[in-house]
Amino acid sequence: MKHSKMTLSQETMNLDFVKKVEQLSGSSVRRCFQCGKCSAGCPMRSFMEHPPNRIVRLLQLGQFERVLAGRSIWYCASCETCTTRCPNKVDLAAIMDALRKCSWDAQGASKESLVQLANSLFLDNIRSYGRQYEMRLAAAFNLRSGKLLKDFMLGPKLITKGKLKMFHQKNKNLADIEKIFNRIEELRKKGEAL
Repeated sequence: MKHSKMTLSQETMNLDFVKKVEQLSGSSVRRCFQCGKCSAGCPMRSFMEHPPNRIVRLLQLGQFERVLAGRSIWYCASCETCTTRCPNKVDLAAIMDALRKCSWDAQGASKESLVQLANSLFLDNIRSYGRQYEMRLAAAFNLRSGKLLKDFMLGPKLITKGKLKMFHQKNKNLADIEKIFNRIEELRKKGEAL
């Protein structure tokens, strides 16, 4: 594995970003002393290019671009094993959530942009129908991801077994669900203003 030499300087560090992550997560990355207990217990570590303790270390060094450009934050299962194991009470699960929010808001390049697409389509489905409409979700995902025929042979099998519905009814409480989405948008705007 080839490692590039990283030079730390005021120009390469963005401590304002770290402050934003700490504010969003309610946890301090500065409290981490790199014991590695979070990474040792992480069930998703083998899928991550940067294990949890390295994510925190990169943040401590102000290297947020490396964190946001990677796949690690998208593979976090939010199981909170890391948070539970931390002797300094660093809420790494909340930090990972904050990093995903920052990545989402930045809409920058991510190795896991399909995760972002799936998340967006999932929420659009909930907002439109008040529940998940799998047929629409799969069709929209395959179309927007450029993999139109990805599930072509799987769909008919699921339909004949009654696992996938062709038509879907909207939830009768759609107005209440819209209020929830509006409230989340209000909270997000308040968080950005801070």
